Amino acid sequence: MRYCNTLIAVKDMPASLQFYKDLFGLEVATDLGWCKTLTCGLTLQEHFDEIAGFPIETMKYRSNTMELYFETENFQEFLTLLDAHPEVERLHEPRTYPWLQQGIHIFDPDGHLIEISESMYSVACREFEKGASIEETAQRTQHPVHVVQAWHEKYQSPAAPTMSVCGTDCSACSCYGNMCEGCNACSGRVFHAPEGHACAIYDCVTHQKKLKNCGQCDSIPCQIWMDTKDPSFSDEAFSENVKTRVQNLKDTPL
Repeated sequence: MRYCNTLIAVKDMPASLQFYKDLFGLEVATDLGWCKTLTCGLTLQEHFDEIAGFPIETMKYRSNTMELYFETENFQEFLTLLDAHPEVERLHEPRTYPWLQQGIHIFDPDGHLIEISESMYSVACREFEKGASIEETAQRTQHPVHVVQAWHEKYQSPAAPTMSVCGTDCSACSCYGNMCEGCNACSGRVFHAPEGHACAIYDCVTHQKKLKNCGQCDSIPCQIWMDTKDPSFSDEAFSENVKTRVQNLKDTPL
């Protein structure tokens, strides 16, 4: 026996697909008509009442009894993206929880509750940067010491193996581990690149300029970065994304 995924009932598939693409960068991985599975593993199901055998009048789309949970390494970047979609209903404005994590709750088009919070690793790193010890960070974040110890070891490591040449942390991507194992693992041949070819940025850095990453290039951020903008990003969100990636590369030892 194994757990497979989570399925939620939706009334308007196109509207739901657009919502999850715009806010979370998710695409359809498996299309079965009324049933579509997204790249993160979440499944959207139209006509769920007919398939499951529920009377349609019993379908409760705003039950407030469960939530979908997403984490991000850059919470402010997500808020910038969210601000570009004023049509999205918020349960509350961004808040900081007692364990120091920032988060927000929003609703999808069918009233399913979604929480988006910064990863606890990001929270711990912020404490480490302030000079907090492992024990102090464990107390402040309300997490076991052995968990914080692992975060600290990762924090002190020279560079995350999931850090791409363009400064993107692949492990923070919703496709990582599902559709993609990361830029370094697949030599830049990510799912969104032309079949059989590496991403234009990866190809430029690794194959053409023979550099370790874009941080060694005088042209960062270059036109190739601009040309490979994720279409789900607003101009403001993309600008923040570029700043974050540049900073990531500055923090990566050469």
